Amino acid sequence: MEKLDAVEKLLAESNKDSVTLIGDGLTKQHFIELDTFITTKGKLYESQVRRGWDNGEEKQIEPSSSPIFSTELNDKIMFDVRSRLASIFESGIERSYMTDRPEKIKDDLFKRGNEYYNEALKFYNDEFYEKALLKLEKAFTFSSRDINYYILKADCFIQLCDFKSAILTINKLLSTIFINLEEDSPNYKEIKESLYEKIAFCYYMMGQTNFDSQLYMEALESFNKASELRPHNLSFKVKSISCLFSMNRLSESLILMDKIIDENESYRTNCNLYVLRAKLNLKANKISKCFHDLKTALKIDAENPEANLLMEQLEETAEQLRNGALILSLSSRTTDALHKIAGAISFNPSKPEYHLQRGILYKRMKDFNSAIDDFLIGLEKINEYEVKDKDLYANFQRQILLTYNDFAIQCYEKRFYDDAIVLLNKAIKIEKKESGFYVNRGDCFYKKNEKRFALLDYEQAYEIEPSNEENKERVAKLYYEFGIEKYEAKDYEEATRNFDHAIKLKPEKCKYYISRARTKYMSDDRYSAQKDICISILLEPSNPEIPGIISRLFLNQDLNEVLMSRPISIEDGGKTERENKKEINEMIKQTNNYILK
Repeated sequence: MEKLDAVEKLLAESNKDSVTLIGDGLTKQHFIELDTFITTKGKLYESQVRRGWDNGEEKQIEPSSSPIFSTELNDKIMFDVRSRLASIFESGIERSYMTDRPEKIKDDLFKRGNEYYNEALKFYNDEFYEKALLKLEKAFTFSSRDINYYILKADCFIQLCDFKSAILTINKLLSTIFINLEEDSPNYKEIKESLYEKIAFCYYMMGQTNFDSQLYMEALESFNKASELRPHNLSFKVKSISCLFSMNRLSESLILMDKIIDENESYRTNCNLYVLRAKLNLKANKISKCFHDLKTALKIDAENPEANLLMEQLEETAEQLRNGALILSLSSRTTDALHKIAGAISFNPSKPEYHLQRGILYKRMKDFNSAIDDFLIGLEKINEYEVKDKDLYANFQRQILLTYNDFAIQCYEKRFYDDAIVLLNKAIKIEKKESGFYVNRGDCFYKKNEKRFALLDYEQAYEIEPSNEENKERVAKLYYEFGIEKYEAKDYEEATRNFDHAIKLKPEKCKYYISRARTKYMSDDRYSAQKDICISILLEPSNPEIPGIISRLFLNQDLNEVLMSRPISIEDGGKTERENKKEINEMIKQTNNYILK
């Protein structure tokens, strides 16, 4: 301590010896007051030094003859002085004489600095933070290289809620003293991490203060800086989302929220994050995404009260919309009903029956593609959500089949026969026992002049439903047309077989007998031709084709004679007149019975 007193005295009397000062590139910020150690003459000495810096030139100052200050500085001392002046927090006393004085003086200065530091620490523990800062300033005068001084100073600023000053203090420490330390120094990593932790905390508190003051942009900037320093701290990211939400920047909030969940696997098990994203989606009117987020949240924590409450609200709203759609559809307000049921699906996509109802509405509006899509989605959701309702599943299947059929009919009416066949193929693949699908596909083949395929479909429909007269009519008609084609091709045998099939299915058709009579006549089966023409006369006496055939089969005979007489021909096959007449009478009787029916 005696040495320090001597320093003070010598410094006050120093005005004779000259010291070479360095002013290149320095500013007034590098000059720090010598505090209580500078007397009136010392201040004069200080002003001389400042003027030397301001003028940017070297100047000789007359120092005292004291041995403490050397009159000449060698290169080594000059280098050391320059390096010390580069530090912003460097003290005036160190700059003046510590580089060229004995180690004893340095130790005394450090001890004095530690005394002030301990006093500051005591004030800090007693929560007198302003006094602690004053003591620390004095401690910095004696020693500016101690890390603990800066840490305590930053803690004082934090306690005083001066977070910006705390950040500046720690940044000074990191950019000057701490950067020169070796990484293998004791507790290097721990101290560095704790410093970054303090800076992140300060940015967080600045952000929270601005957020409470509704300065959301400034708060967002602070939270982002804190998040950059501590990227794994979830609270900083959530605060940034809160700022964006408060500024009504919902899309950016959702993007950041998605990024948080997608990039970190550990966050995917955080129920609260999904609840938060569900709220954001609800605010952005993305109801379906909100529902799925709540579903995920409840899978993680089925008892989460917030998620359960939101889910109940969504389901209740969906049911109200669905009931409204039912009422509107009964009133034939299909478009309004469609909007209602679409809203119900958005609020609760897990209900397959909503898709069934919307699909039926689409089908009513002849929007078959949308209807089929809805029915297929409904079937998928039955499997996805494990809905055990066989009647609902069967209803979906039935509606899909009917939609395929209706769609095919629309294509048929527009002459898109190939498209209609494709749709009916899908329907038949699902349900092979529906005769109507085969009939409709047969009609498409018939229009395409692919009669063989049409016949196969008609016969399949007739086999499934033999009592259906329309199915029977279609099959008979095709056999009749095949018979005509073969007759024209002079393939009388094959033509006769086709006419036989047609007559077997529809024995009341007069033209089938007339055509077979012609075929028999051309095949020299005169007797069979006569029988067919007799039946055609009984079925349709006014048919204009009959007289021309009678004139060839029955010469010089009127109608009654033809019906009651025995046709004389070489094709009797050895039958007696009585047998032939009996056969014709029986045939006439059967025909009359059929006509009476």
